[in-house]
Amino acid sequence: MVKNKVIETICWLAILALLILSIVNVVYKGTKQTLLFTRDELKSGEVSKSWESFRKEQQLSQHKAKIEDFRLTLDRDQNISSMRFTVIDPSDDNSYTMLDYSSCFLCEDKGEDRLTVTSDKVDRKPAQYDRLMTADEFFLKVETLNNQHFFTTSRYAYTHLHSSGEYENTSYDGPYFILEGTELKQLQTSHSLDKDYRNYGSIQVIGSNSSGSYQTSEGTTKSIIIR
Repeated sequence: MVKNKVIETICWLAILALLILSIVNVVYKGTKQTLLFTRDELKSGEVSKSWESFRKEQQLSQHKAKIEDFRLTLDRDQNISSMRFTVIDPSDDNSYTMLDYSSCFLCEDKGEDRLTVTSDKVDRKPAQYDRLMTADEFFLKVETLNNQHFFTTSRYAYTHLHSSGEYENTSYDGPYFILEGTELKQLQTSHSLDKDYRNYGSIQVIGSNSSGSYQTSEGTTKSIIIR
């Protein structure tokens, strides 16, 4: 009797395992779980090289794949706490691939400590596609800022990077900088008052003592115009 119960339990566990695997296959079918950056990879300074490797692994287009809603959180030692973004990539059949990336190394919610890469195809060009920066350009700019130690801070426990990815006119509290090529300089006045700096990409760098939230203000936020 006991033996039969053991066998029955094993059978149910096997069925449960198969169900879990089938669910995982539905979620991740056709999308490789490729890690873009290891926890301490920004310290190497090779952001563009890591992106290029990721792009090839995911079979994304060079110069055509565009980035949207990029969020990166670093701790005081410049280790990555979490990162997420979306890439929109045109396909040969006039459809577009929407790839969502999320990695979490030091999340406050331990249940989120994982890597998730999913993708889906849409038949029409997303409305925001033409307004977005290419992912190649974006990660090159992140590499430049990183190598100039622009993300380093001792005042806050965490540094949050956020970019919508769009060429737009932004208006945030705090100082403004402009990155032209590899030259970074601070602007004397808010760029929102200057027509020359409208409709460019931007990245916000925000200090916070929480890895999960932040607030933009004069004392916490720096904005970089990407030109």
